[in-house]
Amino acid sequence: MDVKEEVMNILQKLSTKLQGLPHASPLEQGAFFVLILFVATFLFMVLLSCMHCCCCCCGKPKYQASRVQPV
Repeated sequence: MDVKEEVMNILQKLSTKLQGLPHASPLEQGAFFVLILFVATFLFMVLLSCMHCCCCCCGKPKYQASRVQPV
């Protein structure tokens, strides 16, 4: 199977599950909520890391090494 066909197949299955969600049991709804919360948290962390990396790469050193002189 082609990658595009596999992605379309997965999206089709997801669409079917989403259409049946209002009639699902509370356990399935809770599991779906936890899954969505996990994905949202992951994407938020990726966004934060990208923002942190881009802000630190503007030419300013993030940490300046301390220069220790011998006594």
